[in-house]
Amino acid sequence: MPLAISPFPSALPRRHFDSVGSGNGMGGTPAGIRSSLSDEDPGAAMAPSGWSDLPIDLLLSILQRLGLPQALEFAAVCTSWRSASTAAGIPRSRRPWLVSWADFLEQREFQVKSDMNWVPGAATCKFRHLLDVDKVYDVSFPKGCFVACCGASHGWLVLVNDLSNLVLFNPFTSDMIPLPPITDFSCVRAVYDSEGNLEHYLFRRCKVYHTNYLGTWFYQKAVLSCSPSNGGDYIAMIIHRDSDWLSFVRAGECKWQTASILNASKEDWYIDCVYHNGRFYSVTLHGTVIKWDLDAPDGPTKEVIVKYYRHSAPILTRHLISTPWGDLWQVRVIFTSAKSSYPDNVEFKIRKVDLEGCRNVSMEELRDHAIFIGLNHSACLPTENLPGVQPQFIYFSAPWMHLICWAEFPTGEV
Repeated sequence: MPLAISPFPSALPRRHFDSVGSGNGMGGTPAGIRSSLSDEDPGAAMAPSGWSDLPIDLLLSILQRLGLPQALEFAAVCTSWRSASTAAGIPRSRRPWLVSWADFLEQREFQVKSDMNWVPGAATCKFRHLLDVDKVYDVSFPKGCFVACCGASHGWLVLVNDLSNLVLFNPFTSDMIPLPPITDFSCVRAVYDSEGNLEHYLFRRCKVYHTNYLGTWFYQKAVLSCSPSNGGDYIAMIIHRDSDWLSFVRAGECKWQTASILNASKEDWYIDCVYHNGRFYSVTLHGTVIKWDLDAPDGPTKEVIVKYYRHSAPILTRHLISTPWGDLWQVRVIFTSAKSSYPDNVEFKIRKVDLEGCRNVSMEELRDHAIFIGLNHSACLPTENLPGVQPQFIYFSAPWMHLICWAEFPTGEV
């Protein structure tokens, strides 16, 4: 199931897509992760004798009392229960979703700005179906596990808990995997009171942050190499601090490792990362693409695939995408003043990333696939598995944007 995540529901589908070489297309709002629940579910089990014959009005009454995750499981039981779910308006499980937490965010920021002691409770997020965005499903999260969200990958959300530590959370199974603490990073130190209780954090030795607030801005994006389900041997990579640190941790490890810290004088920021052909790749706002070897004997090593370059267009953000046919693509999200062609002032341009030479990519090369970019891990997915999603379209959600950058670049650069 593709999921897009954004604090604000305003990141709903809008027709503002630019195809390279043409003016047609669309923007939208999701991203790229899958659920174990199947749309087709051919093996959807036969319910025990009698259960599949329950009257439709009783099934509808039961569905009205279920939350979204339980309703999706309900639909997977048997044909008659799936028919009841369809009649009740429950979307198919593998179609795209947008997850937003605007109400929670507004409450948090109001209390912080009012100098109130913000104590996060059990957060509730809004799940909107991409193809029916007016219908909203409330999904609650366990108390203390959600103060912010910085990623969606392979069916799991990457959440910040009330200690500003990251946790992996599956919203449809409620499985949770804690990641190492924020105090692994040299720029953060925990301060305890005389009784040994955690009191606050010191950031860079001088700035004091509540334990439940530092993590709301400290992590910019997280991506997983594979699903953690069923004991998956995943690697989590994060962009964090002020988008100038890149760190990772492997499944089962108890400590973060920092792969890179950008030189602040270059005024550049990590903006996205992706797992492609057995390696992580990162891209900066100014366009440097790096391939990472996290298994090198002396620590992480890097290979520059595309060098830093100057550009004439105002770049809002960039995304890296691993295609099913083995290409690595970069999507540039560009501010444009051509309001007549792009009502939201945003256009998209795609380039193939290659050591032997980068080139423009036309939308026709998407074939029967669609692109999903946002705070989620970027994905290129076949639309035959996503009923209602249109091929050769880009679906885009934007929880935030970085600084717009202007400059010039030499002819022939990416």
